[in-house]
Amino acid sequence: MSDFLNKIKDIILNSLYPENIKCIFCGKDIPPETYICSHCSKMDFFNNDTTRCTICDNPIKEHNIICDNCKRVKRHFTKLTSPFKYKDNVRIAILKFKSDGAKYLAKPFAKFIVERLTQENLDFDYIVPVPSHPKSIKKRGYNPARVLADEISILTDKPVKDILCKVTYTKNQKYLNYNQRQENLNNSITLLDKNIIKDKNILIVDDIITTGATIETCAKLLKSAAKIYGCSIARTII
Repeated sequence: MSDFLNKIKDIILNSLYPENIKCIFCGKDIPPETYICSHCSKMDFFNNDTTRCTICDNPIKEHNIICDNCKRVKRHFTKLTSPFKYKDNVRIAILKFKSDGAKYLAKPFAKFIVERLTQENLDFDYIVPVPSHPKSIKKRGYNPARVLADEISILTDKPVKDILCKVTYTKNQKYLNYNQRQENLNNSITLLDKNIIKDKNILIVDDIITTGATIETCAKLLKSAAKIYGCSIARTII
């Protein structure tokens, strides 16, 4: 019954917000395949500050290369990248995608992610979505990171590998700091097959990056890979 209701919800949402003709952030009419209206394109939604940390992609002061967090904490990933800042209408759109069944947003989100990956010259062999616990998938009907990974796969012609599994239902990380997030995630994710990724470049996909703790947890499990990149729709500016 839940699957049927989710399908009905998708049909209704797609009729209210058809692909390619509504701005993904404000809902205004736009030309096909543009995704963002001229007004929103001028807003401070894009994570394109002149100086950003070369590891976590967080905006930093000019003349710096690495942020204080990445200097202090050992990272198991090579680089993170996110085209948007998690704020205002971007936040609203992502919450629709994550929790309100708006899977149609995955296509435009993936387009902007792939554009950023191309700009950064990040080459990868496999796409690995951050896993959701079965309870979370049952509740919302899908794993947002997996839906996003599928769209990135279409645009890049790189395969998705579901080799990470969420085995523990963890509490919401929203109000936790980096160390608390790491502790919350400890032993919650497991690697199903390490041989697939050996000596390969991996792209981990998540919907939002805050401290990087979730991708860090995944990257530790994928340590047999050659390089590990991470991407998301948006990141919290810290």
